[in-house]
Amino acid sequence: MLGMFLRLKIAIVLAILGLLVLGTGIGQRTIWLPPATVTAATPAQVAAAPLTVIGPELLKTRDGQFTMTIKSAGPMQLAVGRVDDIMGWIGDASYTKIGAANSDFTELAATSTKGVATVPNPAGSDMWVSEEKATGELSYTWQSPGHGDWALLLSVDGKAAAPTDISITVDNEAGTPWAVPLMIIGSALLALAALMFLISPNKAKGAAAPSVGRRAAGRVPSDPATGALEVDKLVAARASAKASSGSADPVASAAAPSTIAEARKTDAPVPTPAKDAGEPKSAAAAPSDATSALPAVLLNPGSAADSDAAAAAKDDGAKDNAVKDNTPKDSADKDNGAKDDDVKVPAVSEDSAVSDGTESDANSNGTTDTEKDSDGKDSDDQDSDDQDSDGNGSAGSGLDGVTSFKKQEPRKPRSRNKGGAAGAKDTTAQDGTSEGPTSKDKGGQDKNELRASESPVAMVTKRMKASLRWGAALAAVLVAGSLSPAVAADPSTPAPASATAEATPVFPGLLDSQVQRIATAVATAVAAGDDAKNAKELESRVGGMALQTREANYKIRAKVAKQAAMEPVNASKLLANVVTTTTTWPRSAMLVTQGENNSLPQLLTLVQASPRENYKLVNATPLLPGQTFPKADKEGTKEIALDSSDGLAMSPADAIAALSDRLTKSDSKFKGTFNDSVYIQSVLDTQANITKEAKDATYVFSHKASTEAPVNLRTADGGVMVVVGYNFGITGTSKENATLTVGDDAAVFTGGKETTKGFSLNYAEPVVMYIPPKDGDGKVTILSATRNLVGGSFTK
Repeated sequence: MLGMFLRLKIAIVLAILGLLVLGTGIGQRTIWLPPATVTAATPAQVAAAPLTVIGPELLKTRDGQFTMTIKSAGPMQLAVGRVDDIMGWIGDASYTKIGAANSDFTELAATSTKGVATVPNPAGSDMWVSEEKATGELSYTWQSPGHGDWALLLSVDGKAAAPTDISITVDNEAGTPWAVPLMIIGSALLALAALMFLISPNKAKGAAAPSVGRRAAGRVPSDPATGALEVDKLVAARASAKASSGSADPVASAAAPSTIAEARKTDAPVPTPAKDAGEPKSAAAAPSDATSALPAVLLNPGSAADSDAAAAAKDDGAKDNAVKDNTPKDSADKDNGAKDDDVKVPAVSEDSAVSDGTESDANSNGTTDTEKDSDGKDSDDQDSDDQDSDGNGSAGSGLDGVTSFKKQEPRKPRSRNKGGAAGAKDTTAQDGTSEGPTSKDKGGQDKNELRASESPVAMVTKRMKASLRWGAALAAVLVAGSLSPAVAADPSTPAPASATAEATPVFPGLLDSQVQRIATAVATAVAAGDDAKNAKELESRVGGMALQTREANYKIRAKVAKQAAMEPVNASKLLANVVTTTTTWPRSAMLVTQGENNSLPQLLTLVQASPRENYKLVNATPLLPGQTFPKADKEGTKEIALDSSDGLAMSPADAIAALSDRLTKSDSKFKGTFNDSVYIQSVLDTQANITKEAKDATYVFSHKASTEAPVNLRTADGGVMVVVGYNFGITGTSKENATLTVGDDAAVFTGGKETTKGFSLNYAEPVVMYIPPKDGDGKVTILSATRNLVGGSFTK
């Protein structure tokens, strides 16, 4: 009844607890479920500025997985660009920067920077990857256009205040991770409670038979009142006492337990009669604890020692020198061998069974003949402190309580003589290791023989220690195999770049979409200028020598009907593009295009002079026949300084100067510096023909480079492409006031066709050359070049 009542109480508690846990789990998924999304917005008070920057810290929130809402009182525009480009465009203007949300995700960081109150309209800049316009409210989903740090630029027109009412909404990460586990635990508790309600209590089945085994040996019977086990022990003890005394007289059995209480108090072995009357032996004790399966000497070494001592004393008193001093050693060994053919029991000396204190007293009072070995030395002197291979006491000492037995046999009395214990002899250990004469124990027994027959406990202990040693060795091998050997650093070997300093990541200044858009804008502007023959149409997208040549062509074509137009600029087919990774200005790019009206591919060189300016075409030259455009890194290339020769056959400045001399003189010392080129040969032939046909004038030729804004772009093989503009000048001087005549195109600039003094003509000569790396062929190649008349005058 008590068990049933306790079971019901536990079941009720489990049921209540299960309902609470289950309800908590369900509540987390229903009434306590947090909102699906959270929103963070800018503070209410933010200083007005013409520009608002939404920084990369905000755009990287949740890896861009958010929805942004921007509100404005009127129209607004949003531009996407790299952080460096946006900050470069802002310059010294006032702006507001919106950063990441706070830890509670309730408010966005906002900082204001004071500066110029108005800026040009940022719309339409080449640096923006994309743009959007809206009025009132804009819902924007962020998606990174490429690698690197990006930002958003908000504005109206560069004069009005940019919108600052910005908020982002993300998924709420505050979930309910414990909801499902709580529901499972609660359900399990309810199921357990129901199981305890339904299962009936076990009924009593009477006293169970005692179990067999070492742990069951010392248990009390199922019914303690009967004391069945103690009765058996009492009867066995009385019978043993009678047998040992050789009489059935109750008086002789007085030493045996007479009551159950006395039987319970003792766990010592009960003596039983031996097979031989002259050899008393101890009977196996009744099992009383978990170690009862071990031999008696393993349970209580002291009792075994006492038994040996008593047997020896009785033997000395009753038989008085049963074993003579002159007993042959071999006969003793033979006698023992006859008795122990099947099971060899290691001999344990009488002295080894007593305590250290007893031995010390005996040694201090003097030794007798029977306590000395055959050499006349006290056997206690060398073996009392012997240690076995594991650091424990010697098996012969008996102090560790461990003695090995192959078979449980009654202990035999030992014969004592001056030569030592019976059966003692020098033997070799089973493992083949000889201890020498000094390795014998107190009875003359070889210690190796004792060690070879170890107890089960000692054997298990050694095996455990061996296993540990093997495990440690295996672990050491595994660890050693997983580690690389320590090698001294070689000072002659340079450290990897990643180990010395982490390289700053670089990205192309323009994405492919931007390149295509810029090329289209340039081609459109050039087409508009060519159609209208008006250089003003070009100014937004054309500059430098490209603007100069087209402006001159328009001027000539206005007066000379037969003057041919310049090659058109097309963007319909982009063959290649080279973009720099420069984060400062000016920036450069080179495009290779070929449209329907181009006989040869064109190399278009673009330059962005400042952040707020767009890329402009500065040179447009055809790729010379037989030449191949070098490959460049698609992820962007570097620009090098004009005087840098890092890894090059020569620096750009030296190559420019060498080409100037090579174009001017047919016998130039730099003739071997350049590969054969149709353009170089064309220039030299033209100059030679003019000189040859000049009868009334002398001519001077010059090729002067403009090094104010050269473009030097690295190629994939380590070389560099150099874009430079030369001014090809021809100066003619009249001999003896002879009349000199110029062409119709030159007359547009000179104001006439004839002169008696002389004239000067100027040609724009853009050139693109390739300088190979040091390990290349060593010669410079002219990739692209052309010349166009851009001016002239008569000598006054």
